Order: sequence, then C-alpha cells, then structure tokens
Amino acid sequence: MALRHALASAVCLLLGAPAAAQIVTPYAGEHDSFTRLVVPLPPGTGWSLDPDGRTRRLTLDAETLRLGLDRVFRRIPRDRLASVTADGATLVLELACDCPIRAWEERPGMLILDISDAPAQVPEVSLPPAVTPRPALPRRPDPLAAARAAGAALARSRPALAVAPTPAPTEPTEADEALQRLGQDLGATLSTALGQGLLDPAVEAPVSATQVLSGPPEDAADFPPNMRISSVLDRADPSRMPDPPPPQHCAQSDVLDTVIARDVGDFDNPFSELSRALYGEFDQPDPQVLRNLAGLYLAAGFGAEARALIDAAETPLDGQDFLLGMADILEDRSTNSRLLLAQSLDCGGAASVLAVLAGAEQDRIREQADSIALRFLNLPDSLQDIFGLDLATALIEAGAIDAARVVAERLQRSPWIPAAQIALIEARLDQARGLPRDAIARLDHAGGTDPDTVTTRLDLALDTQEPLDPGYLAQAEGLAATERSAGSGPDMMAAVIRLHARSGAHIDAFAALDRLETWMPETGENRRMIADLRDTVWSALAETGTDFALTETVLARDDWRDPALSDATRETLAARLLDLGLVLPARDLTTGPAGQARVLQARAALETGDPEGALALLGDDDSASAAQVRAAAMDRLGDHAAAARAFAELGITDAALRAAILAGDWRRVEELSPGQTDAATIGPLLGRDPGHAEIVLQQETTAPAGAPDSDTAPPPDTESDPPAPDASLAADPGAVFDRLGLVQRSSTLLSESARLREALAPLITE
Repeated sequence: MALRHALASAVCLLLGAPAAAQIVTPYAGEHDSFTRLVVPLPPGTGWSLDPDGRTRRLTLDAETLRLGLDRVFRRIPRDRLASVTADGATLVLELACDCPIRAWEERPGMLILDISDAPAQVPEVSLPPAVTPRPALPRRPDPLAAARAAGAALARSRPALAVAPTPAPTEPTEADEALQRLGQDLGATLSTALGQGLLDPAVEAPVSATQVLSGPPEDAADFPPNMRISSVLDRADPSRMPDPPPPQHCAQSDVLDTVIARDVGDFDNPFSELSRALYGEFDQPDPQVLRNLAGLYLAAGFGAEARALIDAAETPLDGQDFLLGMADILEDRSTNSRLLLAQSLDCGGAASVLAVLAGAEQDRIREQADSIALRFLNLPDSLQDIFGLDLATALIEAGAIDAARVVAERLQRSPWIPAAQIALIEARLDQARGLPRDAIARLDHAGGTDPDTVTTRLDLALDTQEPLDPGYLAQAEGLAATERSAGSGPDMMAAVIRLHARSGAHIDAFAALDRLETWMPETGENRRMIADLRDTVWSALAETGTDFALTETVLARDDWRDPALSDATRETLAARLLDLGLVLPARDLTTGPAGQARVLQARAALETGDPEGALALLGDDDSASAAQVRAAAMDRLGDHAAAARAFAELGITDAALRAAILAGDWRRVEELSPGQTDAATIGPLLGRDPGHAEIVLQQETTAPAGAPDSDTAPPPDTESDPPAPDASLAADPGAVFDRLGLVQRSSTLLSESARLREALAPLITE
C-alpha cells in the first residue's frame, strides 16, 4: 500500500508540473557602423520591439522561453549597447546613445537587431530673410550711339588738343600724304575702340607739345586685362613658348583652391567668424562671405550643408558649379555639376583631383596621374583623409599604380584612417601589380568586414581560382543581404554565386540566384546581370556536375529553357542530356539553325529512331561530330560498309570493327585488328558472346604431312603447341574467322530462313 501511494503521488506531481522551459541564447557581433544582435527563436514565435527611447523592450510571445545572456558581450564593446537584462521572455536593451534599431527576421527562427550609430547633429543653417527686389538698374546705352557721341566729343576737343603756338613758318610746308593716311587709320581705330567701350575720351588730360594722347597709367595693375600688352621679355623664361590659355570650362576653377584652403582643425572659430560677418548692411548676405562659409563646410566634408548655403544665395556665386560638384562628390550624388567637374582634369589645382573622383575618363587620368598625386598632397589634411581612399581606388582602376602608391603612403601616416582600410588599399595595389596571393594574405591578416573588403576578397578568390571557406561565403551572403539596397550588395551576391558555381555547390548557387532576383527591380541592366549569372551556373553544372545533380536540377527547375542562355551553354547542356537519354529536354535546347545545334538535333533524331531525319539535318556538314553522327545513322539504316569506313576515318576503332563484321568486310577487320582473331576478341565485337570459345580449346590438332605414325609419335601438347594455321585459309582473311564456323553457320541460317519464307509465302497471301 505504501508503494502504491508513493507511485500515485509521483504521477500527480509529474502531471501538475509546468512544461520545461526552453533557453534562448542571443549573441552579438560588432561592425563598423552598427552592432548586430541575433536572437534565435523557435519558428513561428511572435515578437515586438518598443519603437523609441534608450530603453527598448523586446517581447517574445512565448511564456516558456528563458533568455541566456552570457554570450552577448563576448565580442562587442558597450559603445552602442550598454547592457542587456532579461525579464522572463522579455529582453531589455539599454542603449548608450540615441541609436536607431532595425529589427527583422532573416529567416524563420532567426531574429536580427541592427543597432546603428546615432545620427550626426547637423548644424542649423539660418537662411537669409526674404527681401524686396531692388529697382532695376538703368539700361546700358546703345554702343553705336555712344560711339557717335564720343566721336563728336573728340571732334569738338580738337582745338584744345592743338599744340602750343609756334612761330609762323617762313615757308609754307607741303602736307605729307603718308602721315595723313596714318592719321586716318589711327582715327578709325580709335573710333572703333571708343564705340566698343574699350576706350574712354579724356579731353581734359594735359598733353605736351609733342604728343597727341596721354600714356598708360603708372600702375599697370589698374589697366583692364584686355588693354594690357606683354612682350616676350615679360615671361619667366623667354626661351619657352607661352603657356596656352586655360580652357573655357576651367574659368573660376581656382575658386576651389581658395575656399577650401582653411584649416578645419579648429572649426568653431572660423565658423563663428564667418557667421558674424555673413549679414551686413540692410540684412543682406555678403556673397563673398557666403562663398567662404560654403568652402569651410566643404573643407570639413559637409557637402549637404554647403549645397544648402549655395542654393540659398540670391545671385550665383563665383565658381558655383565647381562648389556644387564638390558637394555632390561628398554626398555621392550624380548631378550636372558633378559631370562638369569630371571634365576639369586639365584645370589644375584641386579641380583636377576632384575630377578623378567625379568620374573622369581613365585614359586621361593615367596620362596626368603623377601631377594629380602631387596636387592631392597639396590639399588640406582633412580633405586628404576624406578623399584619399576613393582617389587611390580610382587611380588603381585607371592603371596608375605609382600615383596610387603615393596616395596610399600618405594615408598610412593619417591617424584617422583605420588599419583595415589601409590593408584594403594595399591589397588592391598588390592585385593590380599581379600579386593576388599577397593581396589575399594581407586581407586575411588585417582586412575588415566592410562591404568593400569582402567584395575585394571574393574577387581575389575568383581571380586565383582558389577555394574559399564556406563559412566566409555564408557571412558574405548575409552581408550582401544587409547591403541589398546599396550598389555593393548585388555585386557581392553575384560574386558569391560565381564562387558557389565554380566550387560545385550548384544547389547553393541556384538558391542565391533566386534570392538575388527577388532583390533587384525590373530594369534592363538588372535583367542582363541575372541572365549572365544564370548562364554561369548552368554552364558550370553542365560541365562539372554529376549525372544525378544534372538530372535532378533539370527536373526541378524550368529556367534551363531561358532563351537568354548562351549558345555554348545550351549546347553543352543538351549534349549531357543526350548522353543521359533525356532526348526531349535536349531537343528543346537545340533550336539553332546551323552548327553544333544541328548536330545535336540529328543526335536527338537518331535517339528517337529516325536515322533518315538525322541525315537530313546533317546535310553537308563535314565537321568531325557531324561525321560521327552520320556514320551512326548509316549503321542504323543497314549501310554497315559505309559506316565502317566512316568510323575508321574518324579513328573510332570499336564502332568500325562492329560495322565491318556486320558488313562482312573481313579485310577491313584484319586491318583494324591485326592478329586478334580468337574467340575472346570476336565476341565483344559482335556485341554478344557467340559461345564458341571452348570449340577452339577443344579443336583437334591435325598432324601435318610427313609426320610420324600416331602409334609411335608422342601425343601433341595442346597446351604448349598451338595448332598450325591452315595454308588454304591465307588467301581469304575471312576464312580465318570461319574456322569457328561462324560464317558457315550464318550462311546456313540465312538459306534456311529463305526457304521458310518461300514455303510460308503462299499461306500468308491466302
């Protein structure tokens, strides 16, 4: 009774106990711009996250879940995520900043939370108040009317310009016609200059007795540029040709060198100084101060703020297009100002450096690479740190390795460039110099996990044809999913697909291809990219895939019918399918009008029992593959002699022997297999065992003429002494095979069959 009561109590306790709790252990990883927290969950578990505040609560819809927090801070600092606590099935996240959190389920059972950096505080830019428009200035007078008025004033001033009175000549002088013509020409030239506004009449200028016009002012700098005259002696090097004038599109490009020359190490002081001087009389912004303030923003890397100031100006600023182009480079925007800046490679100064970043032609970059590198070193330190990585990459892509090395060495001395970025530039330099394995070793040792580094590592694996760790490919695929809205995400996934296809992981390659196709919008460029990747995967499967993998994939998918597949891939795939006996899929793939496609169509027709159709498809194609199919078709049609001849010309000995035996061409059989006349050789040639090998072994040995009597002669050794060949058979090579009785017995069977047909023919007709 006591034992019975104890068992009953244990059962009650078991029935009344709650279900065992399931422990979920989140883990985290650190990235450059975000911290990732991964929470593995049972599939189908609901969850919710508080949207705001530095304390976020992640509530899981499962009462039996318990959270283990021992792996959260193993690999991450507490810069973004300060602490994590568990309240039953609720995860309480304490943030160290006003960091946004992006939460989603990567797949059922995997919840991902990306904690990004707090958004940067953008300084407020006060826009100038609206002002009433000023009255329009008076119109410029008509040049022709001004010329006429100036000519009249000059004519009226003639008496005042007369030279001082001189004693009357004793004799009248004759007028010099040459001087008169010279005076007329000079007067016409002066009238034209006065009419165009190049000269102003100055009748009140004192003149001497020996000159008519006053000379140039003592300060030549006050002279208009279009009125200055310089000689060869004014050049720094008179022996050199004068420098060509800058192109028209380079006008005001020197504004960039002026406005970005400020030191932004102490940003607050120049910003305060320029802000106080921005508004002057009548509360109108000073254009010069506004331009300098925009240049200060550009020198500090604030492109959006600089563009806001430039757009707020009432009148265009000096060098406005160049300033806007630089702002667009900082913000990675494609605008007309950036395109204009890309054409300024020959303008010199900072404009030539920014032209490389704006997308100048690579041939022109390579021609001026050395000067570009030197001009980069003249930029402010802040802009060298901002533009250095992109400039080195652009120089490497243009083939200017030495100039890129100069930029990379400058970046190595910067305290603001991470070591991982330096390793990336050095790896790209190694790759450009033909040292991909050194680049791989450098990235594996000091490379980061940013998209650029991962993409470069994948490209190096493709270039060297070396295998890559499947775990690294899985991480790259996850990073590509995170960056799928940026340009680096699809490129990274494309490299992963090619690596999967090359390594033989065709299932993973097709899965990644389907995933990539769901990311990309329907555009012509995206469709071409997907078609190229699909062609790569199917080509790899057709060339290196196993028979089982090929059959399984063809039956499971339909994109092998895609007309965008290349002809080479379709033909390779069709040939594999024909080898496997899958005639109908192969026929769908071979739709080309000529070449290898017709040969594959003929093979398909031959496999379906249509040798006449195969010959018609081949036509007069004289290629080796067409000749082989043509020989097989003739063999099927019963023309064994022609088939044997064709196979022999192609060097296919086995098929030629088989066709020659069926045709009775024993001389060709002897030529193709000299000395191979035993039963063990004839059997495989006929495709079946004739069953006469033992006849040869048991055949009696015939004694030659003149041999001793059988009673006295020793018995022959049948194992060591083979029977001597019959001399009567040497004339006909086919007689050698008839020693086995094959030819004779076949003739007998044919004659008996003929007699049977003759006997049964009346019965069949009746």
